[in-house]
Amino acid sequence: MKERLSTLYLDCKRAGPPNFIVDTVLRGVLGYQDGDRPPRLLRNNARLQALFAELHDPYAALSYGADWREAFVASPSLAVEVCYIHDLFHLARCLLWLRKYDLIVISHVATGDDMSLLLQYAHRFDRRRAPLVVFLGNEYDLLDEKIGFIRGVEAEFVCSQLPIAAAHALYRECEGSRILALPHALNPNQYCPIPNSARQVDIGFIGDIYWPFIGDRERTELIEWFEDHGSDRGLQCAIRKERVPREAWSRFLGGCKAIIGAESGTYYLNDRGRLLQRARAYNLYENQAADFDEVFDRFYQCEERTLSGKCISSRHFEPIGTKTCQMLLKGHYNGILEADRHYIAINKDLTNINEAIERFRDESYRTQMVEETYDYVLSQHTYAHRVEHLLGMVTSTARAECSTEASRSATVSEGT
Repeated sequence: MKERLSTLYLDCKRAGPPNFIVDTVLRGVLGYQDGDRPPRLLRNNARLQALFAELHDPYAALSYGADWREAFVASPSLAVEVCYIHDLFHLARCLLWLRKYDLIVISHVATGDDMSLLLQYAHRFDRRRAPLVVFLGNEYDLLDEKIGFIRGVEAEFVCSQLPIAAAHALYRECEGSRILALPHALNPNQYCPIPNSARQVDIGFIGDIYWPFIGDRERTELIEWFEDHGSDRGLQCAIRKERVPREAWSRFLGGCKAIIGAESGTYYLNDRGRLLQRARAYNLYENQAADFDEVFDRFYQCEERTLSGKCISSRHFEPIGTKTCQMLLKGHYNGILEADRHYIAINKDLTNINEAIERFRDESYRTQMVEETYDYVLSQHTYAHRVEHLLGMVTSTARAECSTEASRSATVSEGT
């Protein structure tokens, strides 16, 4: 293979269908960037102001989108062209010349919330000569469409954030694809220790509160406990139920001694996520006022947890990069983080929460955990490691195919 693989990286800066004027004309043709304003002479035009207001990245608060993209671009093994799929001129040009690429990657963000554009252009991937790698975002949503796309384009590799057993079960219909467990990781360039940082907050949290349709309240109950009782235990808590860009998130982490959290995802990927989709549709579109008990009783009360999607997320690596301790609900975390070694473990029923707080107060214990976890993740679990691992899989598969083809040719020659 070439010293540097010519790589097409398909990414996204819009949730939903494209806006031709915004994504193709303003971004692609005219080169405007997120946050730019109209030319001074046209700023009184309300329609133009509205179009420019759409020049923002709805995924800016999802750090992993930029982290994965930057890791691919920075790889010394790759020469990467990034194409934002809603820039229709650029997308068409890339798909027209698809055969020039040695590797094609579709990002989590491009497959996360809307598959319509990828499905529309799926037939164009037949032109490729290179392996196609599909990263899957939101592995509880649009699974029929995502699996249909993977099968239709015959993607060589499917990269899942889930533990490998769950990924194999969920994508078992993708017979021709190699399923890889490739969870999120640490971007040490963005999330790093802040020298002489004054960590004035004891326990911090920033993030969304999960909707009831997820099917459990474990994480929410942990957040609410510290919100309601943290000050009673003499703890300075900062609980913010919102999303923030990665720069603000990194600064927040640098000011906290510990962050609370739990595994990402849902316990209920039953029936290839269709159960959760029914609950989601009801909760978001029919009855947003429904509380957890109502949604749970309607959809999950009689259901077994046949396929769990609980997994580690990027939010578990970012505190490690800033050397911020984590107090997490006990879980598997893809086998990467170990309870009471890499994080202070709290039982899911919160029965040991006072003990966990006492361990948090032990500064030498907390510091040793943070330092050892930082060294461990930095040595094995950065985005650069993930990209290197993926390229190793791609290369080894290509070599195996070449070897098989050579053996087949030799056998034919001997037969003649």
